[in-house]
Amino acid sequence: MLQKKKRPVIALAGNPNTGKSTVFNALTGAHQKIGNWPGATVEKRWGTLLKKHRRGGQSAKIVDLPGTYSLSAYTTEELIARNFIVEEKPDVVVDVVDASNLERNLYLALQLKELGANLVIALNMVDIAQRRGYKIDVKKLSELMGCPVVPLVADKERGIEELIEVSMLAAEGKVKSRQLSVNYGRDLEGEIEELADHVLRHAKPLAKKYGARWVAVKLLENDAEIISKVNSLDDDICDISLINFAKETEEKLGEPIDINIASRRYGFINGIVKTVLEKSPEERIIRSDQIDRLITNPILGMPIFFAIMYVLYQAVFLVGEPLMGLVEGGVELVSEFAENALIAYNAPEWLSSLILAALIEGVGNVLIFLPNILLLFLGIAILEDTGYMARAAFVMNRVMQKIGLHGKSFISLVLGFGCNIPGIMAARTLKNKDDRLLTILINPLVPCAARMEVFVFIAGAFFVPAVAGQVVFSLLLLSFVLIALAGILFRKFLVGGKREPFVMELPPYHVPTIKGLILHMWERTKVFVQKAGTVIFVVALLMWFLASYPDGVEYGSAESYIGMLGKGLSPIFAPLGFDWRGTVALLFGFLAKEVVISAFGILYGVADEAVLTDTIAAVWTPLQAYVFMVFILIYVPCFAAVAVIKQETGSWKWMAFAIIYTTALAWIVAFLVLQLGTLLGYA
Repeated sequence: MLQKKKRPVIALAGNPNTGKSTVFNALTGAHQKIGNWPGATVEKRWGTLLKKHRRGGQSAKIVDLPGTYSLSAYTTEELIARNFIVEEKPDVVVDVVDASNLERNLYLALQLKELGANLVIALNMVDIAQRRGYKIDVKKLSELMGCPVVPLVADKERGIEELIEVSMLAAEGKVKSRQLSVNYGRDLEGEIEELADHVLRHAKPLAKKYGARWVAVKLLENDAEIISKVNSLDDDICDISLINFAKETEEKLGEPIDINIASRRYGFINGIVKTVLEKSPEERIIRSDQIDRLITNPILGMPIFFAIMYVLYQAVFLVGEPLMGLVEGGVELVSEFAENALIAYNAPEWLSSLILAALIEGVGNVLIFLPNILLLFLGIAILEDTGYMARAAFVMNRVMQKIGLHGKSFISLVLGFGCNIPGIMAARTLKNKDDRLLTILINPLVPCAARMEVFVFIAGAFFVPAVAGQVVFSLLLLSFVLIALAGILFRKFLVGGKREPFVMELPPYHVPTIKGLILHMWERTKVFVQKAGTVIFVVALLMWFLASYPDGVEYGSAESYIGMLGKGLSPIFAPLGFDWRGTVALLFGFLAKEVVISAFGILYGVADEAVLTDTIAAVWTPLQAYVFMVFILIYVPCFAAVAVIKQETGSWKWMAFAIIYTTALAWIVAFLVLQLGTLLGYA
C-alpha cells in the first residue's frame, strides 16, 4: 500500500500592503479559518490549497503570517512570525515582495534567509514596477538572494501556478538554495564569531534551533527574547564583557550596534538592488501619483471622503430597494407554503405560531435586508481593495490627531461600519496602549451593518428612498461628531498619555478583481447570515414565548410577559417618546441589533415587512422614528461586541464603562434631538 505524502506547510510572510492577503486568497479561496495566535490577540489565518492548484493531487496547508517589516522583537507580529518559522518549521516560507519597492521589502527576505528559512520570493506587483519604469533581472536576483524568485501579479492571478509549483518543489528539497551571510564589518565580526562559538558550546539547543551565528547577532542587537533564552541556559554569555564590548563599539561606531547592523543589512541589499534593478532615465509620473495629488489633498481630501460615503449610502437604498422586494417575495412564498402545510397537517396552534412568528417573522424580516448589507459590504470592499481606504486614513489623520485619536484608529472605525467586532479587534494594530484603549472605547459609536439594517427598515417606512439615504447619512455625520467629542474628552480625562507618531504606507492603486470582492463580501456577509440563523432565531424564539404567555392573553399584548416587561421599563424611555413596544425592541436589541426588526414584527403581530412598515408609520411620527434611530445609533453595542471589548481590554471595568457611557449618551442625545425637533415644529 502506497504511503500518503505528508501535506507540506507553506507560510506566507511579507510587509504590509504587498498583496500577501491577495496571494493567500488566490491559493485558498474560501477554504480559510480565522482565529487568534496562541497567547496573542493577533489574527491568525490559515487554509488549504485549492484543488485546482494541486500538483498531482498533492494538498498543502497555507498559513498567513502577520504582516511585518522585519523579524526583530519589537512587536507581537514580528515575534509571532519569527517564532512560527523557528518552532513550527514550515516546509517553505513564501515572502511576498513589492517589486515597486524592492529595497525596503528585501530587508525581511534577508532576515528570513539569515534565520535559515527555506525561502521562495514572490515578486508581486511587477506590473506596477514596469509602469514606474523599473526593469528587474529576476534570474540575477534569484542568484544573489540564494533562493527562487517568482514574478507575480497576484490580483490578476498571473504567476500563481508557477509560485505553487516552485513552492512545492522547494518543500520537497528539489530547488537550489544557499545560505546568506552578511558581513557586519571588522568591528563586529570578531565578536560575532566568539559569541557563536560560545553558543555552540554552552547553548546547544539554541544553536540547533536558530543557528549559532544568528543567536550571536541577536545578542549584539540586544534582542530581549533571545537574551532571555540564552540566560536560561548559560548566563555567562551575556556577562559584563559583552556589555563593555557593546559600549566601546558604540563609541567607536558613533551609533548603537543594532542601528549599525541594520545599516549593514541595507548596504547588502542596496548592492543587490543596484545589480538587478534598472530604472528608466526619466522619472515617470504614473496615474496613481496624479490621483493621490487630488485624493490626499489637505483641502479636498476630506470633502472627497464624505462625498464617497454619501454616494455609498445613497446606493445602499436606491439600488437595494428593488432587490429587497425580490427577497421579500421569497420570504412571503415560504410563509404561505409553511402556513398551508401547517393547516394541512392540523398542526397545533402553538406550533403554527412558533414557526410563523418566531422562525419566519423573526428571521425572515431580518433577511429581507440582506441586499442592503451586501451592497454596503461590497462598497467597503471596493474602497479597501482599490487602495483608497489607506488614503482616507492618511487624509483623516490630521482630524484624528485633533480629536485625540491616532491616525490608524480611522481604519478601526471604518471596519466598524461592517461590524463593530472586527473594528474593535483592529485596534490591535496600534502599538500604544492608550491609543488602543481609546479606539476600542469609541468604536461602538460607529454605525455597524446591523444598525444600518434597522435604519433601512425605519427610514424606509417614513421617507422615500432618495430622502431615506440622506436621513441615514445624517446619522453618519452625527456619529462623527460624537466620536470627535468622545475622543477629546476621553483623551483628556481617561487615558492621557503620549500618542505614537502616525506612519502609514500608501499601497499602490489596484483594480479590484471580481473574485477578491466576492471573497471579502462573503467573509463579512457570512457572519450576518450565521447570526440570522442562530442568535436572531433564538432571541425571536424567546420573544415569541414572552409574547404568547401567560395562557389566554392576546399575542404580543400589554398583558403578555413581554408587555409587562416593556411597561415596567417604559418610564425610563417615556421622555424620549418611546412606547412599551419600542422599549422592548431596544432591550432585545442589546442581544443583536437586527432583532429590533423582529421585535416589531412580533409585537405588532405582522409577518409581512411591507405591512409592518405601514403599521409603524401609522403609529409613530417621523420625528419619533428619527429619535429612535438616534438612540439605536449610540446605545450599547450588541452582546458579542461587549464581550470582545472585555477580551481586548482584559478588563471588566472598561467593558462596564462602554455599556454605561454609550447608553447614557444615547438617552441624552435622543432627548435633545426630540426637544429640538419639537421646537422646530416636527412633532
